[in-house]
Amino acid sequence: MTRKFPMQPLLDLSRNHVDAAARNLLALKLRWHEAEEKLGQLLAYRASYRDRLHDAGSGGVSAAALRDFHLFMAKLDAAIKLQQDEVARCQTRWNAGQQEWLRQRARVRAFEVLSARHRRAEERREQGVEQKEQDEFASKQNPGRRTEGE
Repeated sequence: MTRKFPMQPLLDLSRNHVDAAARNLLALKLRWHEAEEKLGQLLAYRASYRDRLHDAGSGGVSAAALRDFHLFMAKLDAAIKLQQDEVARCQTRWNAGQQEWLRQRARVRAFEVLSARHRRAEERREQGVEQKEQDEFASKQNPGRRTEGE
């Protein structure tokens, strides 16, 4: 009878951890992508706003409108900087999540190697038991015949 791999619960737990790390990595990638999209929208809005002022400026712009434009652009630039920082944080979190996933995957692979070794050892052990049983059966069938090890 094949003995169960004694570390099977650890292998199962490790597989659960690698699955959780993969789901976390996917969620981090989605957040990073969303942050990049928001940054792209801010940059596009900034360019569009600047173009509109340029178009309006060809007909003349009041000092108050120009001042408001510069104030708004400063606020928009601050928002862009914050979003760039958020994109960088998302990338850092994703990199850390990827390292965790790789670490968990390596752990699973190590347990899988041990499991495979255990399985091969059990197969060899069973083959030895089976061979011994066949030898005993054969010696009972031919009581006068001696087996090789005797």
